[in-house]
Amino acid sequence: MSGYKIKAFTTTDKVGEFKETTYATSPLKEDEVYIKMLAVGLCHTDILYASQPDLILGHEPVGEIIDLGSNVTGHQKGDIVGFSYLRECCLNCRECNSGNDIMCHKRVMFPEGNNNGFAHGVICKDKFVYKIPKELKPEEAAPLMCAGLTVFTALYQAKLPPTAHIAVVGIGGLGHLALQFARAMGYHVTAISHTESKKEECLKFGAHTFMASKDFTPDYIEKAPKFDLILDTVSVDLEWETYFDLLDRNGAFYLIGLPEGPVEIKNIIGFLQSQKTFKASMLSGRYTVDLMLEFAARHGIKPAIVKYPLTTEGLSKAVKDSESNSIRYRAVLFPEN
Repeated sequence: MSGYKIKAFTTTDKVGEFKETTYATSPLKEDEVYIKMLAVGLCHTDILYASQPDLILGHEPVGEIIDLGSNVTGHQKGDIVGFSYLRECCLNCRECNSGNDIMCHKRVMFPEGNNNGFAHGVICKDKFVYKIPKELKPEEAAPLMCAGLTVFTALYQAKLPPTAHIAVVGIGGLGHLALQFARAMGYHVTAISHTESKKEECLKFGAHTFMASKDFTPDYIEKAPKFDLILDTVSVDLEWETYFDLLDRNGAFYLIGLPEGPVEIKNIIGFLQSQKTFKASMLSGRYTVDLMLEFAARHGIKPAIVKYPLTTEGLSKAVKDSESNSIRYRAVLFPEN
């Protein structure tokens, strides 16, 4: 079996500008599959790497398996599959054997390998691609491979009872999915956004209540309901102490956004005496990906998307729109035939 020629789109020395390229691959190894791309989401993390030239980005892809290595048994030609941030791990350490393979010390993660989703095809290890449930279209499943997995992982790790009260900070690409997952898990869900412009959308996505952070004053926070979990999805610096004061006793603040500055706990005595928790959470590994996709299909959880062509112009437009916060709520790119 010969290799493949794959059309792809790489970064340049100008952020937000891409160039088309074609590269040749080696023949499939026995544990690999060749996937024809059907849809790929644009993630904020892609933009973070866009300043590095000659990278093929994209880690929210969904496609069809066209070819199989000789030892592949878990998939077949024609399967619709996706892959995520974790591309490979050793499969034989404590982390891997305990289902925590995302923490493997030999892990290979996006964008390592430069064999990613902004392309018409991709080669993947068969154990790191995931069957897409029939209830989800490729363009609906694509943003779930990172954005959906990120928020699902945090909620799943929190291990809260369905009586819990949680708040989602930031209603964007991550937040609008977090509202849906949290509501489906049975929690009482509050959406927190800067103004009330997204209130009605938040209620449709699953929020029971809404809070506008522009109204936050010491008196407002003192009287406001307190939360068992606050999920921060925004990549900006917050008034951290304000949000810590919204936590109930034994409450947890989960950070999945990427703030620019340091996080400071000023009232450390109060934080300790209330046994509050500050935790970072990233997306998870193989077991959780399958759980997330099954859960999303069962509960009809789908992203709100805007479609773009997978071309140099389409990528640039999607990045520009994403950076200007004009997308509601995830950009998905489609290869042109």
